[in-house]
Formats: sequence, structure tokens, C-alpha cells
Amino acid sequence: MFRYGYGMHHGPGVFGWVVLVLIVAALAVGIVALVRWSRHPAANTPVGSWPATAHGPSVDPALAELRLRYARGDITWEEYAQRAANLGFPVGPNAGPRVDPAAPPPS
Repeated sequence: MFRYGYGMHHGPGVFGWVVLVLIVAALAVGIVALVRWSRHPAANTPVGSWPATAHGPSVDPALAELRLRYARGDITWEEYAQRAANLGFPVGPNAGPRVDPAAPPPS
């Protein structure tokens, strides 16, 4: 039969080299990912845990619905201003409805 004596071993073979290359590549990718994450930790934070200011101003669904109703013409400016104030979004005195000066006056 086959007997391998001293000096007959031929090294790790192709499979051993492939495994070694994969391990080294995985370590390199892990190190690069760790360095990038440590430089920009906020960019890798899950979306649900970001503060509202990171995405811009938060949107209140009730105010969004109120704006849609005003835009469709379902409510008047006075109703919009009152309801927005009731929701905690007071409308300033100079923030009235914008009127196109070139448009004909309402009849």
C-alpha cells in the first residue's frame, strides 16, 4: 500500500491555499469595514434610530391631512389657520393665503 514517510509530504495543496486566501480576504474586508464604520458611525445607524433632525423636519400626519384639505379647497384659510393652531402649528399673521396679483378678483 501507500505509505508516506518523512519528506514525502507535499504541502497543503490547492484547497489549503484557497482557504488561506479566503480567510485573508475576509479579514481585509472586515478591517476596512471597521475603519469606515469608526469614521462615520451615524451613517451606519439603523434608520429608525436616527433623530428627526437628521432627515429634516418631522411631519405631523394630522397637519399633512389639513394641508391637503386646504389645497383641495375643502376648508377656508381661516379654518386652516384655526385648526393648524389647534394642532400646535400656529400660523403667523402675515402667512395668509397667497393671492396671485394678476388673477381676476373673485366674484
